[in-house]
Amino acid sequence: MQRYRQIIIAVVLALGCALAIESPAQETWQTIEIKADEYSFSPNRIQVKAHRPLELVVINEGHEPHQFRSSLFNNEMTEVHIGENVVRGRGIEIVDVAPGTTVKIKLLSPPPGQFDFQCRIPSHHGMDGMILIEPNR
Repeated sequence: MQRYRQIIIAVVLALGCALAIESPAQETWQTIEIKADEYSFSPNRIQVKAHRPLELVVINEGHEPHQFRSSLFNNEMTEVHIGENVVRGRGIEIVDVAPGTTVKIKLLSPPPGQFDFQCRIPSHHGMDGMILIEPNR
């Protein structure tokens, strides 16, 4: 009987760990599509909820290369998908977006706050916006 009790406890613990690992993936992603062209982002103001997975889909519809840079990426674990290539890390400062391409930027648990974004190519002045991440209530 004692052996069965240990097995049941082990199974319950294993299931609990598996559910804890899977729960972020089961949360609904907040997906925001941002279009870049010469010389603006649309939308340039984004509002989402904190601590919920966030996916920014940046589409370069223009003929010029652009950058997507945000203070949001400075300290957060960020995952960038460019075609089949994936880059993960903290402190990703600039994401290059070539003409006609789409880049996906994912953050699992963005903190509340206001975070700017912009294209820092010198001749692209005015390509900027704001990400407002509201606390969960």
